[in-house]
Amino acid sequence: MKRFSLAIAATTLTITLAGCMSGSMQDGGSGQVSKPSDSVQGQWFDTSGVAFSNFNNGVFETRANDTKEKLAEGNYRFASASLIEIDLRSLARGTQSKVNCALISAGQLNCTSSSGQQFSLTRRSPQVG
Repeated sequence: MKRFSLAIAATTLTITLAGCMSGSMQDGGSGQVSKPSDSVQGQWFDTSGVAFSNFNNGVFETRANDTKEKLAEGNYRFASASLIEIDLRSLARGTQSKVNCALISAGQLNCTSSSGQQFSLTRRSPQVG
């Protein structure tokens, strides 16, 4: 079963956040943050239709819908049961940024980049095979 997608957040984020370089803002030093449950694991699509993102056990990537080229990668962690923090690395521009996403429902993430840009991701049925 392939369920490790985090739709367009990274694509929109890559494009949006590429110009926004946030400093190294790290909490503590423990590489792991306990997660209530990985409620975002799977594939998510940007509402603009440009890309899709995969979330899988703390790791995510964003790929273009048309070419499947990897646009961004990084990791995510749960700040709370409904707040996800993403550290994003744009492969095209070589920049890093942060994105916070609120899990509004099982099928919707509302996200805000470190530059203040807002976007939403929606979940689609898992693709098997």
